[in-house]
Amino acid sequence: MSNKSQFDLTLEQQKQALLNHHYASIRKMNTKHLNKALTSSPSVLSRFDSKQVANFLQNPQKHEKQLRQLSNYLYNVNAQYRQIVRHFATLPTYDYTLNIVEMPTKINADKITKAYQKAAQYVDKLNLKDEMSEVLKVAFKEDVFYGYEHESKDSYFIQKLDADYCQISSIEDGVFNFAYDFSYFDKFKDSIELFPDEFKVKYQIYNLNKQTNRWLELDSDKTICIKINSDITDYALPPFNTVFESIFDQDEYKKIKKAKAKMDNFLLLTQLIPMDDKSQDVDVFKISLDLAMQFHNQLSESLGEGIGLATTPMEIEAIKLEKSKSDNDSVSEAIRETYTDAGLSQYLFNSDKNTSAGITKSIITDEQFLFSILTQIERWVNRKLKKQSGTIKFYIRFLQLTNFSREEVFNRYLKAAQFGAPVKMEMVASLGLSPLEILNKTTLENEIFKLHDLFIPLQSSHTQTDSNKAGAPKKNENDISESRQVDLDNLDD
Repeated sequence: MSNKSQFDLTLEQQKQALLNHHYASIRKMNTKHLNKALTSSPSVLSRFDSKQVANFLQNPQKHEKQLRQLSNYLYNVNAQYRQIVRHFATLPTYDYTLNIVEMPTKINADKITKAYQKAAQYVDKLNLKDEMSEVLKVAFKEDVFYGYEHESKDSYFIQKLDADYCQISSIEDGVFNFAYDFSYFDKFKDSIELFPDEFKVKYQIYNLNKQTNRWLELDSDKTICIKINSDITDYALPPFNTVFESIFDQDEYKKIKKAKAKMDNFLLLTQLIPMDDKSQDVDVFKISLDLAMQFHNQLSESLGEGIGLATTPMEIEAIKLEKSKSDNDSVSEAIRETYTDAGLSQYLFNSDKNTSAGITKSIITDEQFLFSILTQIERWVNRKLKKQSGTIKFYIRFLQLTNFSREEVFNRYLKAAQFGAPVKMEMVASLGLSPLEILNKTTLENEIFKLHDLFIPLQSSHTQTDSNKAGAPKKNENDISESRQVDLDNLDD
């Protein structure tokens, strides 16, 4: 009796084990295909995660290098971040005037003219518009630009140095100087041939005193160091670190939206394994599970992407969650927050409707922030001019001018010049001409070609009136109220 009970129990266990094996096989063939259909591709921001970024920002001095890497990475993979950096780097026109430091007591017009032309040629060779635009692109990503100048009689360019091996070491004439970590060449010995002679000389000095200090300050006459957060000199902090969190939120919302779209468009096919109703036992299939799996695999191989297959002995009921009509677009909201955290109006970069007057006021705030940085570049150029040979010294002054305010600034200088103010140089510089171009064009047009005698003045409101035009002159957009501007914008539509 006991032997029979033991035999029956063993048989029952074997039967249960077989069923468990069958159900495991069904689960395996279903989940494998469904997981493949619903798996999302990795995000472009997968190199970093929001927890890492929060940790970096809690102690920016310790994670200076990581924050710099993150900022450069975001510039490459995130369109909004790239727009923010480029907006500020290309906002100024870098137009300037050249002015005399101290007028000699005895004025010699020829001597001053020659000295002015020499200084104008030198500053023109620096190619400030192109070089400084590239400098600020790096500075707005990394906070600090470290560069070494390569200069000949007719050419000039700035070599960017790796910020991981540079640090601010002193201030001269209001300009930052920096030291270089010469242990760099211990790791990359062959690369020293690509660097100027100063590096080769100071690397030899470093080799004699390795135990004392690996940081040696570079010649300030040949270096440039521009820092956006000039009030923080101990470490670098990317200026737009406030948008990092918003960018990762934006990426998270995009993944959620993408997963939701996949679910909404997902099609699930089911095939039922027929059960044997006549059998005395439960859970008995009419066909073998091996045969069912063969049909499952054959069908699954012919399915397109976004279509799943489930093989099951039970009927499946689909339950679809309806999307709320008031569902907010979280991705758009995250993008708006990215611009807001950078202190920018999103309407500068997209076509959403907003008043032009509102955008103009937003740009003015950006301009004031940028002009303080232009002062650093101005001091750096003036330090170079101060060290030029000659008794008559000059200095440059950047116009407080951007690509958005050119017309307004020109009109302001024009009105001042009409009343006798000595701003003709500023007025012409606001048109985008350098002092050297102004000097050469004036000589060419007035003294050589005498164009003022050959050209007939163009007809304008100053030379004639137009009786066909009635009404008051059109107001400047800055003088129009927000509500009136909305009306005008609606008329344009």
